[in-house]
Amino acid sequence: MNPSSVGGRRVLDEELKFRIVIILTILVFGYSFYLSLDDEYIFGASISDESVFEVILTTGIKYKFLIDGGFFGGPLCLDVTISKGSYVSFEESFRTDPMDTFKVYYPYEPMFTVEENGTYQVHVNPGSSGSCKISIFDVHS
Repeated sequence: MNPSSVGGRRVLDEELKFRIVIILTILVFGYSFYLSLDDEYIFGASISDESVFEVILTTGIKYKFLIDGGFFGGPLCLDVTISKGSYVSFEESFRTDPMDTFKVYYPYEPMFTVEENGTYQVHVNPGSSGSCKISIFDVHS
């Protein structure tokens, strides 16, 4: 067997493995997105600096908080507080791995509820430069 064809085959195998990994990654994220479509969108915003938004929330509903850091450029950490006056219904510090290409934030999709109906302040403070999107969904449970 010609040694150059063996080397060429090895390169072809590596390219095929890379393509399979890319396709599987797209399928996993696509399926996750599809599953999230079952939840009702309540609020969303793009974040690049410290920001405060208002959102109307209701008791008896379970909410899910999501962060999309995109493929590149999301902040490494993000502090989020959702409150109404002195009552804090949600407070979390999100972190991501700086080597993670897809910027997955942990804790991943935390849930929360509120004790009273009304307008809540969503305070978001990125701990580093970059932009991301945040959203709140009503989880049909």
